[in-house]
Amino acid sequence: MKENRNFKKRTISNRTASLRASLMLCLFLFLLISACKPGRTTTGHVTADEDFRSLFYSDSGGITGADGLFSVLMPDGSSLFMLGDCFLGEVVNGTRDTLTTMLRNAFVLIDSSRTVARPIYRGTWAKPQTLMEPVNEPGDSTYRWYWPGHGFVMNDTVHVFALSLINVPDTAAMQAFYDSESDRPADTAVKNIFTFAISHIDLLSFTFPGFSHLETHRVEINYPVSLIDFGNCVMADGGYLYIYGTRNNPGHSEVHVARVSLESADFYRGWEFFTGKEWDKDISRSAPLDIDISVSEQFSVFRYRDKYILLTQERAGDDIYTYTSDFPHSDFHNKRFIYHAPEADADPDNHIITYNALAHGQYIDDDRLLVTYCVNSLDVRDIFEDVEAYRAQFLRVPMDLIMK
Repeated sequence: MKENRNFKKRTISNRTASLRASLMLCLFLFLLISACKPGRTTTGHVTADEDFRSLFYSDSGGITGADGLFSVLMPDGSSLFMLGDCFLGEVVNGTRDTLTTMLRNAFVLIDSSRTVARPIYRGTWAKPQTLMEPVNEPGDSTYRWYWPGHGFVMNDTVHVFALSLINVPDTAAMQAFYDSESDRPADTAVKNIFTFAISHIDLLSFTFPGFSHLETHRVEINYPVSLIDFGNCVMADGGYLYIYGTRNNPGHSEVHVARVSLESADFYRGWEFFTGKEWDKDISRSAPLDIDISVSEQFSVFRYRDKYILLTQERAGDDIYTYTSDFPHSDFHNKRFIYHAPEADADPDNHIITYNALAHGQYIDDDRLLVTYCVNSLDVRDIFEDVEAYRAQFLRVPMDLIMK
């Protein structure tokens, strides 16, 4: 789904199933958003933050590989990172065992002193389990799983948006994932991989600091009609929670904006949508931001001083851009090229992909913003034979590069 969705499916239960399922997910992600040894090239004054990357990943006792990497600042100064598919386990000589369990989602808590990265999941270290899992209605046997969106914290409660995914017939999936026949893969085995769709969007809540699950509510929008993946970015500002989403039209993915009062007791309903001129309760009147590139499924909007910054990677490429505005919901301009991720260029086999750059506004040190982007391989063997093929990169971007 090169222009329609940004997810993938990777499940690992035994050696054969691991490889097959992980391959399915890697390839699926490539089409939704559109290494190997990462080249540490930089663009302009952008540099790699190897210290933060070393803190985040662990070869023993922590997360060895992940993507997604949304983050939110916690009340005690720590930061919660919300991960998509991720690995725990041990890394030996730069490799991970093919029997290593891949979790659909998990959290990582970085303490306020930036010395400890604690993985948060269900189960035990020996038998870890995915943290967030959908619960079916009585009588519904549909297999579902969550792809985490962004989150926010209110007092002692953490809220996380999550896209609920389901399997769909190959034909329907192919029609949804491709713009034209020329985009579709010729290989039958590859075609059979792309059998995923979004069912709906949920909002989950957890205690802080214990991260015990409290509630799950379905977001009260008609997702099959709107097809806007709300929750891929959120920002609390000026008495409102702004909820941003991606709508994946043929040839161009765009950003829509909703909001709800921060005084609301139910953040999953009662939204109003920006029409381009005003706010309206009717989602059918929602209008996209005027952004001149096809945006990534996951992106960031955050406030910096008196400006709002939107950071996104191009949906099917390796370039990262920013836009600025005086408002959180409109008039994003001042487009700046920030960085070209080099990993895919450096791979002679053309297996490596990069995607979903995100900004972490709570980590601006010496006026340099922390930015991550995901790295993956279309050949599932790579992510076991070389852990670097499935580890996000961490960058430091000077704010004057964005604001100039």
